[in-house]
Amino acid sequence: MTPEDPFKRTFPDENYVPPDEADLRKQALQKAYEIARTISTEHARPVLPPAPRDWGPILRAANAALAILVAAWLWLSPPDWLPVTVHDTRSAAQRSLGVRMVLALEASRVNAFADAQGRLPTSLAEAGSDGRDVRYVVVDAAHYTLTSRDGEQSATYDSATPLGSLLTEGAGR
Repeated sequence: MTPEDPFKRTFPDENYVPPDEADLRKQALQKAYEIARTISTEHARPVLPPAPRDWGPILRAANAALAILVAAWLWLSPPDWLPVTVHDTRSAAQRSLGVRMVLALEASRVNAFADAQGRLPTSLAEAGSDGRDVRYVVVDAAHYTLTSRDGEQSATYDSATPLGSLLTEGAGR
């Protein structure tokens, strides 16, 4: 091998003393410190994504505020479609007459259905009524009763009695 040979291994001379292990550690720590000092602080800390925001309390507060605003709007200026409860100022005679008129209307619908179909309807809906406040009972094939109520006033119509008697003053109960 020639002295210019890069792979030539030089052997230490006989006065060679290997470095102490503590010295090697000290040199390694000094080198690591110099490298760490050159790294900027933004590279030194890992970049973490921001914590996700908890929208629950914000949404609850927004919903509560919205509910309060809508309630205040409905209380201060109720729209026309909102039902308003008003004290009923009708007299007992007016209520009684109203109930009897409803029964007369429903009886005429049932009679018209019976004349057209040849039988009584099975329900007031079949006769063309909503029948919300009227109770309809079929007694037999040609006989039925209607009952309605408005507060304290109630009336009953039996198909065996003439329809005109329903609207006279003492009719119904």
